[in-house]
Amino acid sequence: MILFLLVVAAWGSLFAPLPRWASVVCSLLVLGVGVLMMLFGLAAAYWNDHMTAGDSSGTSVWVTGALLLLSRAGLVIRIVLEALAAPDSP
Repeated sequence: MILFLLVVAAWGSLFAPLPRWASVVCSLLVLGVGVLMMLFGLAAAYWNDHMTAGDSSGTSVWVTGALLLLSRAGLVIRIVLEALAAPDSP
């Protein structure tokens, strides 16, 4: 349940009107947590696949980390599209 709430909070923060400093802090937190979850989730999945026989791999942690990182990729795409759509200043 907590993993689902993390994903909802990360994707929801893209649409919340935040001040610039709060958006930067939120993005850094999401990126940090996402990278850690990816690393530890992939390590746990590798351990479960190769060191224990017949156990499930528990891929939910690294998938959640990937979704957190994808939310920030969505933010970058949105910023680029806004910059391309903005009129040029003389």
